[in-house]
Amino acid sequence: MTSPIPAILTILLSLAPISATAKIYKWTDENGQVHFSDKKIDSVEQEVILPRKHISNWSRYDISVETIDTNLSKQELNKIVNDVNLVYEFYDRVLFFDFYKTVPVKVLVLKDKKAYYEHLQKRLGESPPASYGIYFSNDNQIVVYIQKDRARTFRTIKHEVSHAITDTVTPYAQSWLNEGLAEQMETLSKVEGQLRITSHWENYKWVNPSLRHEKLMDIGTFIRLPNTKWRHEQRNGSAPLQAQAGQFIYFLLSTPTGKSFVIRLIHKLERGNRTHSYYLVDKDYIGGIKGLEINWRNWLSGKTDKYITF
Repeated sequence: MTSPIPAILTILLSLAPISATAKIYKWTDENGQVHFSDKKIDSVEQEVILPRKHISNWSRYDISVETIDTNLSKQELNKIVNDVNLVYEFYDRVLFFDFYKTVPVKVLVLKDKKAYYEHLQKRLGESPPASYGIYFSNDNQIVVYIQKDRARTFRTIKHEVSHAITDTVTPYAQSWLNEGLAEQMETLSKVEGQLRITSHWENYKWVNPSLRHEKLMDIGTFIRLPNTKWRHEQRNGSAPLQAQAGQFIYFLLSTPTGKSFVIRLIHKLERGNRTHSYYLVDKDYIGGIKGLEINWRNWLSGKTDKYITF
């Protein structure tokens, strides 16, 4: 049987710059910790980080969308563009990423789950792990399929675009950070000019009171988990592991201290620091690993915010 001829639509994204009036403040506290914020604090001496004004010859995104045996409406294609804009804006405005290289992404949309797994089987040469989408870093391709809940297809694309960014700009990020950020991008939206992530109900379902103390890894073990071990666990369908990563990043981003810590960590990785994240966490998080574990458990035992705005 011959392969279907793909219909290809190339979309070049024109990303609007972040508001020129927005300011980013940087300061160092008495413990030597560096903080970033978009709010001015009168009680501390802050440095305003000014955006570079030189003209760059690189393009932030170069996206192509390809479909096989399925069609996307104009509205759905526009949604892909808007969603990619949002993910980019989050990394740019919230995490202060310094985008110095193009992040190319090729999105392949297949008609259904069966076609998706047949495609992965052919490409991987083995039975693929359970998934809604996958990102191949060797050729910057995202592969997804049209799900019964069609909206979930587009959430999956946002998830995989996050992987494209972190793999391109911070290739030494550990899986818990990479996957945790991608989980947040699934719920990313913009409300009245503010970026917003909402509590991921599927992650919350897994990381619930009955699992919190019996099956969740302690944070020290969780952060030490090698990427190879992570991939092995994912292949075996370890949903709680991915759910913990998502909820853990949501917990960190929900507080100024945690958000500042994530920014410091991601910037060290962006600069090519290959130090294991466990040691970066123990050094950079106030109270170290033990303090982080206590704050994480206390957060789990409390009431989770329905959304976080930036």
